[in-house]
Order: sequence, then C-alpha cells, then structure tokens
Amino acid sequence: MEAELLDIAEGRTTSYLAETAYFPKVAARSWRWGPEMKEAAHALEEAGLPSELANAAAAVMERWAGCKDTTPDLTLVLEKLHTDPHDEAT
Repeated sequence: MEAELLDIAEGRTTSYLAETAYFPKVAARSWRWGPEMKEAAHALEEAGLPSELANAAAAVMERWAGCKDTTPDLTLVLEKLHTDPHDEAT
C-alpha cells in the first residue's frame, strides 16, 4: 500500500490544491469523510495522542455537508469553506 501511494505521489506534477476543479469534487463527497475524521479524532484522544488535525479536517468537511449529491461550482465551494455551518443556523 505504501508503495502504491508513493507511486501516485511521485507521478503528480502539481498539487491537488492547485487544481481548482478538485475542490468541488471533494466538497460533494465530504459528507463521507467528516464522520470518519471525528472517529479518527476520538481514537487518537483515547490513545492519548493529539486529535486537533483530525478534528479540524472534520470541521472542514462539515462545512461542505450541504454539497452532498450535487455538482457545486468553485465559488459555492469556497463560500461554504469560509462559512461556519453553526453560524448559518443562528
């Protein structure tokens, strides 16, 4: 598995962050990963390890939860990224 990941990484000529079309794809699927990141954070906490990164990833994914099963454009994706869903509820 590690070798496969290294092969993929070595084959990349740019960062995913430079590919703006990548963000809407991720946003539309983020509903799957948010809860998994929370589970990872919980497991890290139980093991006495830092969980801040996993919790931060879960928070980002939660911001895109409304994009589930859609084809959002980049403008909407970035707008949601900068909007805390808890602020929208108030």
